[in-house]
Amino acid sequence: MQNLKLQLEYKPTQLILPVNLEHKIDERDPVISFKEVVGGLNLSQFIQSSTKGRSEYSAEMMIHVILFGFMENIRSLRALEKACKVDVRFMYLAQGETPSFMAFQRFIDTKLTHSIEDIFTHVNRCLIEKDSVDTSVLYADGTKIEANANKFSFVWKKSILNYQSLLFLKLNRLLQTFSNTFHYEISLKETYHSTDLISILQWCENVFESEGTLLVRGKGRHKSPLQRHYDQLNEAYHKLKEYEEHLLICQDRNSYSKSDHDATFMHGKEDYYSKSGILKPYYNIQIGVSDEYILHYGVFPNPTDTLTWIPFFESFKKRYGFYPQHPIADAGYGSYDNYFYNLTHDMSLSMKYSMFSKEDESSFKKKEFYIKHMKEDKDTLISASGHVYRYSHDYHKTVQNYLQIKQMYVHESFNDSLKAQGVPHKISKDVVMTQFQEEAKRFLTSEEGIRYRIQRSIEVEGAFGDIKANCEYTRIRRRGKKKVCTEIALVLIGYNLKKYHAKKQRSILTTALN
Repeated sequence: MQNLKLQLEYKPTQLILPVNLEHKIDERDPVISFKEVVGGLNLSQFIQSSTKGRSEYSAEMMIHVILFGFMENIRSLRALEKACKVDVRFMYLAQGETPSFMAFQRFIDTKLTHSIEDIFTHVNRCLIEKDSVDTSVLYADGTKIEANANKFSFVWKKSILNYQSLLFLKLNRLLQTFSNTFHYEISLKETYHSTDLISILQWCENVFESEGTLLVRGKGRHKSPLQRHYDQLNEAYHKLKEYEEHLLICQDRNSYSKSDHDATFMHGKEDYYSKSGILKPYYNIQIGVSDEYILHYGVFPNPTDTLTWIPFFESFKKRYGFYPQHPIADAGYGSYDNYFYNLTHDMSLSMKYSMFSKEDESSFKKKEFYIKHMKEDKDTLISASGHVYRYSHDYHKTVQNYLQIKQMYVHESFNDSLKAQGVPHKISKDVVMTQFQEEAKRFLTSEEGIRYRIQRSIEVEGAFGDIKANCEYTRIRRRGKKKVCTEIALVLIGYNLKKYHAKKQRSILTTALN
């Protein structure tokens, strides 16, 4: 009976020799499209290898595994490590190697971060060539993605400036008292730098050393008058230094996060719609899309999109060596400087301006003091109800890079009664900006412009929707702008490769149906 039982439990297994994993992958799998694009590129040329220490994993293999991981929405390095052990496609790309999550982390931080821009450009150039992408039209837009930072770790620039100004007043009182008490010549100022106090603190320390005075600490210990002044000035010195460091990190921004110094506190769309009023640390991510592919990106600390336009296209020119003929964007980019920039670089004025959509509304047409609704007669502007404004003077301002000249017109008989009726005292007119807007409107309302506007909402808004909703990428994992740029570039490369695969499958299906 026992022998019979052993025979029944025995299950023979067939010996299978190792086979090429490539033959186990379906020809419609995304990894096949991935190898079509990335397999023919020598991306390891951008990685600096080292001959010191033990041998490293192949740079080409690591790049392929990481990029395909982002193509498949696998952004966790631990999940990437597991995929190399259990997923046939990753085993095929890893060539039988099983790198740990720390190996991927070290590779991204020490190697990929320094070369990701070249890799992003190289992959995009290949996609442009393979899919005949029309680069003359670029659809631009931006979105805010939450940073990996504590939302309560904020530093506000205005608060620091207020604290600093109060400290300046306090310092004046302290220094005046110190000068009168110890007959030390001090020139009082409106503002101070931390270095201004070093010489005074050193003088006090020299006095302590020459007199053999020991500094006392703690409650119930009597302090000399000099030590009391020294302690107060030393505390002010460290506070000044702290405020200077905060302002140095802030620079032109209004805030920053202590958890991630490059993240800025802004209102996101969810805060706007829910009216929560909560500020969170975000990065402003700008992208440019052509024929469904994201060809360019930028990471900015600006909460608004207006100031991102010029640096975005400067970096686009640096990446590809040309400017797109038609950069299509919404009203957030239609400023004087941006129009002037387009004009000087042979790009069409194809961005909406702030009042583009409202100008055709019947309620807006009734605004008689809107500059485009007023009649111009030599040096006067006349409203529909007969109010006359005469030219007064020009004034100049430079917001970003270009000089802007505005004409000021003043009401010829302004009084309190007119003020109560809502009649403005002065009206400014920007002749150049008006011409820019007229040219932009002419282009955007043409048949070609309407087609571009419709396509922009499909392509660039669709790209953000796919990345944030379908790929569930709503929060950045890494900290610091350099690492954030690396992560965003990897996400966008994965998106482009996935888009190439989807378009390829659509083309195959269309051919089969026909």
